[in-house]
Amino acid sequence: MGSKDLTSEATKLGRIAAIDVARGASLIGMVVYHLTWDLASFGFIPADAPFSPEMRIFSHVVASAFLALVGVSLALAHPHGLRGRAFARRFALVAGAALLVTAATLFIEPAEPIYFGILHCIAVASLVAAPFVGAPAWMALAAGVVALAAPLAFASESFDAPALIWLGLGTVAPRTLDWRPLLPWAGVVLVGLALGRASLPRLARWRWTLWRPAAIPGRALGFAGRHSLAIYLVHQPILFALLFALAHLSGVAARQERETYVAGCRPACVEAGGDPAVCAKACACIAERAQAAGVSLGAAFGQGGDDERTRLRRIVETCSAEAR
Repeated sequence: MGSKDLTSEATKLGRIAAIDVARGASLIGMVVYHLTWDLASFGFIPADAPFSPEMRIFSHVVASAFLALVGVSLALAHPHGLRGRAFARRFALVAGAALLVTAATLFIEPAEPIYFGILHCIAVASLVAAPFVGAPAWMALAAGVVALAAPLAFASESFDAPALIWLGLGTVAPRTLDWRPLLPWAGVVLVGLALGRASLPRLARWRWTLWRPAAIPGRALGFAGRHSLAIYLVHQPILFALLFALAHLSGVAARQERETYVAGCRPACVEAGGDPAVCAKACACIAERAQAAGVSLGAAFGQGGDDERTRLRRIVETCSAEAR
């Protein structure tokens, strides 16, 4: 049986459950990593936990698996060369989701919006990989190696400009919640594409291509893998809402608000000419009494209504007088 016959036979296999399960497992890993950010943000774990070497390595491993599977999926979806309409439809879906993520983070976290996260990388890297979909596997592999090595060989301050930084050849990383620049990460997609292309003639021979998960965890991962984009888009709002409710029920949010207020109140009071000891006592008093009275300390920063700001002002005056 020739390689063309094997490739044709492989395409009749339909979806390969093992690929869906692998993608689902990668997605779960990504959710776990994002959960550490959320837990740190709400004060349940140390603020520097997401930046630990272990978590950084974990995030790179998960992202590498996810992006490699993008390349493998490209090879499986286009075994005889790029199908333009199907590719364009998938690209539009991913690019639209990436723009939605950017818009949401600009609204929710304007200081650290996502301009080029993993969805942006998948969309642009797919365009880069498109010419190699119908090419021999070695060409995609060679391009992938070049992409992986490019940041080491060509990094320059010239690429630090906002219009170019997404390429990944700059010397600084932008302030953002998710950062997966095109280089080197497009290289992972290209390597995945090369592996997929090289495997096409052998798919029909491999037992794992016909495997179907029987246990519930395997089926659940397969479901997640088949709906990875939708799950990616909704998981953060769900996690955020659950942790927000838990933080308020457990008092973590109130403690964080109090600590944030006191941390800003003390230096502002001293700078205005107050005695450091008196300022510390007054700020602690304000934070404690405001929360006991159900007054949000956010009123000190212009949040809330006029009534709440008035109540907080009275607490400030009382605590300041008592602290002297």
